[in-house]
Amino acid sequence: MNKITLTDEHIAAAERQRRIVVNFDVSCATNTCSQNYDDFDAFAESLFTFTDADGSQIDSLWWSWSEGNQVPYKSEFLPLFDDPLYRQWVADGIDIVGIILQATHKRGKESFYVHRINSLDNDLGPFAVIPMKVEHPEWQFRVPWSTHEHNCCWNFTLTEVHDYVLRNLKEVAERWSFDGIEIDFARGAVFPPNQGWVNRDRLTTFMHRLRQCLQEIAAARGRPFLLAARVPDSIMGCHFDGLDVETWVREQLVDMFTIGVRTLDSDVFAFRRLTSGTHIKLYPAVDEHHASDGYKQPGIELFRGTAANWYAQGADGVQAFNFTYAPGQPFVGEVWQSHRQFYLECGSPETLAGRDRTFIVERRGGGHGPSVVPNADDWSTPRYYYNNSNMLATLPAPIDNDGRTDTLLVLNVADPLEPGQLEALELRLLLSDPAAAELPDDQRLTTVTIATIGHAGKGLLSIPPATGIESHIEMRINNILLASPIEENGWLVYRQIPPAVFAAGENLIGVCAAARTTEQEAMQIEKLELHVRYRAE
Repeated sequence: MNKITLTDEHIAAAERQRRIVVNFDVSCATNTCSQNYDDFDAFAESLFTFTDADGSQIDSLWWSWSEGNQVPYKSEFLPLFDDPLYRQWVADGIDIVGIILQATHKRGKESFYVHRINSLDNDLGPFAVIPMKVEHPEWQFRVPWSTHEHNCCWNFTLTEVHDYVLRNLKEVAERWSFDGIEIDFARGAVFPPNQGWVNRDRLTTFMHRLRQCLQEIAAARGRPFLLAARVPDSIMGCHFDGLDVETWVREQLVDMFTIGVRTLDSDVFAFRRLTSGTHIKLYPAVDEHHASDGYKQPGIELFRGTAANWYAQGADGVQAFNFTYAPGQPFVGEVWQSHRQFYLECGSPETLAGRDRTFIVERRGGGHGPSVVPNADDWSTPRYYYNNSNMLATLPAPIDNDGRTDTLLVLNVADPLEPGQLEALELRLLLSDPAAAELPDDQRLTTVTIATIGHAGKGLLSIPPATGIESHIEMRINNILLASPIEENGWLVYRQIPPAVFAAGENLIGVCAAARTTEQEAMQIEKLELHVRYRAE
């Protein structure tokens, strides 16, 4: 295949400013919120509540209208949502997709159509029977969360599947004036297990055909049509899933990568090296639903630390996914406020400067639970695909009992920590000790449950005070031994930390347990967090 030739106008469109991109799962919001409005226009405007605050850094809205096989509009090829609300809108001639697109452009914001490449068919909750899947079971394969014989994934080794998906995307691109399309590879595997990387050329062929199609539509309408891809959080993860992103970059098949899901630790630096010297933009994603275990709805401080790390690695902006979008949706109160702050602060390093932040070592899994990805404390390697699994996260991790072998972790800290700018610096360690479960309650320290763990909570730190465990845990940062911590509400807390021990970027953390017998079952590190507090100016 040949490298795609792009016009100067196309490259300029790809390089426009996108401080914050919002991926809006809009079909769910319409069902949740539309009942609160008698007037359709008022309802449509309500979907933009989150965008219109003064100082908002949202530059681009990406509308995720469906799981890919049924749609909220009258299509020549795909079934309409089997829902009274959408059937009535179509009967009344209301083009919900076009109306929301126009409202986006009216606000001066870019607008993309999101296509979930291989999600299963439950757009509005219940399983939906898709005629094409009933007709062609031989085009599909099962994944662990397939719930029905016709609830399976398209097999992208097949040209027939390419033709089917391209036909549906061409209809969207020709009907509405979107600025671009995002192909979301986080929503389902595209190849059967064990067949990904060896079939990478088949997916590259699909992406090449899609790019050519959008280029032809762009030429016909007289303005560029951009193409984005949501991919795994690392280059290795892309290989695991059969995504040859190196070739996509070399042949100019995409204009931007949305990086990661279910992780706060995307390897933006690796993607920056890959795309250096090209027009391709990078937008790592924060996902509030498919979240890292123990960090669902984590608050603005962790959002700031995460975004700061990504900018330090070369991100062009950030994407928010599954945030709260409109009053009446779930996640109100403090969560709603942290999302609004995200939209005001996290679009550039400059607006993050001097704001309190938290950096963490990440936990595996999270989100849906074992139907999609194993729980962190009952882990097994997902074989079906890498994306949406967070499988390279290092916590929880055991602590060796011999006092000689450190458990090694990497903590990313975006900024140089300058003493004159800091109000406080606090490193927090959360442990679990299986041996302490056998002790009476009055002999344990405070029991802590991982907040919003994403599955059934568990007591984590439970250690008898008589052991003085805090004096036997050795913590090293870049091989600098810290003074002993104090116990506080179940956490071991280090406060007397010289800021100079931290480097800007990757820091090697070593943890070991002295004075434990080798017969005792190992303690585990459940969480490790660095809280940075700045002085008020």
